[in-house]
Amino acid sequence: MIAGMRKLSAPALIALGLLGLACTSDPGTGGGEAGSGAGRGGTAGSSSGSAGSSSGAGGGGTAGSSGSTSGGSGGNAGSGGAAGGSAGSAGSSGSGGIGGMVTMSPGCGTPAAIASDEWVPQPALNIEGVDRSWWVWLPTNYDEARAYPIVFLFHGCGSSDNNVPMQNVTGEDAILVRGAAAGECWEYGGDGPDVAFFDEMLSTVLSNHCADASRVFAAGYSSGSWLINTLECRRGDKIRAAGSVAGGTVNPGDCVGQVARIFVHDLDDNDNDISGSETERDRLLEVNHCDAQVDPVPEEPAPCARYQGCDPGFPVIWCATSGQGHDRQDDLAPGAFWALFSEL
Repeated sequence: MIAGMRKLSAPALIALGLLGLACTSDPGTGGGEAGSGAGRGGTAGSSSGSAGSSSGAGGGGTAGSSGSTSGGSGGNAGSGGAAGGSAGSAGSSGSGGIGGMVTMSPGCGTPAAIASDEWVPQPALNIEGVDRSWWVWLPTNYDEARAYPIVFLFHGCGSSDNNVPMQNVTGEDAILVRGAAAGECWEYGGDGPDVAFFDEMLSTVLSNHCADASRVFAAGYSSGSWLINTLECRRGDKIRAAGSVAGGTVNPGDCVGQVARIFVHDLDDNDNDISGSETERDRLLEVNHCDAQVDPVPEEPAPCARYQGCDPGFPVIWCATSGQGHDRQDDLAPGAFWALFSEL
């Protein structure tokens, strides 16, 4: 993405405008459409992609072992999608704006079987003998031929709906997924049941809906942020970017891949001290080869600042607030997270 620092992209500003283990309490305060013109996967022969609604060159996708395609133009917010062909599991298709290629999920081309713009309960997933509850939110005007980014929400202790309300900013441009911890809080570290729960939710969403497997994002609050710090280590090859509010740090070791990252944490948080987020931030500064010796450059929304020198496509953004305590910071976090996710 950047070798130095730069202002937020136009799509990011638009998104903004639309606007345990170490968890002692979670009081939470409540709470551009990407083009559809990436090429369609062929079943056995060749087919052509249709033109999308905005810029971004689309490449053709393949679905199965045969069939060539030529792409149309992709979408603007990093999520230009494509319809999967019926012969094969998943194809790859045209560029999704800034971020590059879109990876179509097997569910592309399957009509939606659930309502849009609401949290719809899904059949329970049995994880290590325990039935786990989870929900899916399809975007406004869901299109079975468009590969959407997926945003996972991980709640704070005590309530499965104590989440950063990403649905307030994603509009027509993302599929949202949230689950419920087996107890009051999530389990962190290693490859425990909540890592397996994430794996099963992701696999099921990719099979049932049209999603971009290369743009899987996660947003967490408090206990959910602790889980994110585990997932971005052990599932860094599946999660493209993550955002957290008031989290801690868990480094289970054997980390894989890289993730783009944004942290929101208050200096006056007495439940999860900001030092936990600082530890995880410093790990990612090293992994993403950022220049930790140079002060990050302020950007909107304040008080966020972006580190310099990070590997292209893997920025680290730090948003240290004051006077908010252990609040979920709904006025800041959803828009700031979506601004980052939209540029990838």
